[in-house]
This record gives sequence, C-alpha cells and structure tokens, in this order.
Amino acid sequence: MDKLTIIVASISFAYYFIEIAGVPHWIKRKLNMHHFARIKPLDCLTCLSVWVAVFLFFCPILTSQFIATIFLSGIIANNIK
Repeated sequence: MDKLTIIVASISFAYYFIEIAGVPHWIKRKLNMHHFARIKPLDCLTCLSVWVAVFLFFCPILTSQFIATIFLSGIIANNIK
C-alpha cells in the first residue's frame, strides 16, 4: 500500500505542478526562454513524476500521504469546476 501511495502522490504532484499551476511556463517567461524550450525535468510529466517518486521513496510515508491528499484534491476540484 505504501508503494501505491508514493505512485499516486508523485503523479498527482507532477500533474498539478505542470498542467494546473503552470510553473514551467512561469519559469520560462521569467527567464525569457522560448515557449518550446525544454527545462527537464520540470516540464516533463513523466520525468518529474519519476524524480518525485524517488524522493518520496526515502521520505516517511506520512509525507507521501499528505502530498497525495493535497494535490489529488486540487486536481479533482479543478476538474469539477
């Protein structure tokens, strides 16, 4: 169950960070980068979710549960509106 929590937490964090909050687009605007320029792993959903999962693997499970709850609820709320 802990591994599933880590997977859900990493995917939900990466999706919220990239698609909903738009942090990579904001970074690109601040650094005057072209829209199609890549700043991996920050603008790659797969890359960011893998690195977040690696980080969460070494954190206490409470951290993964907190991140999964916070960001998954944000994704659901964004899709409901």
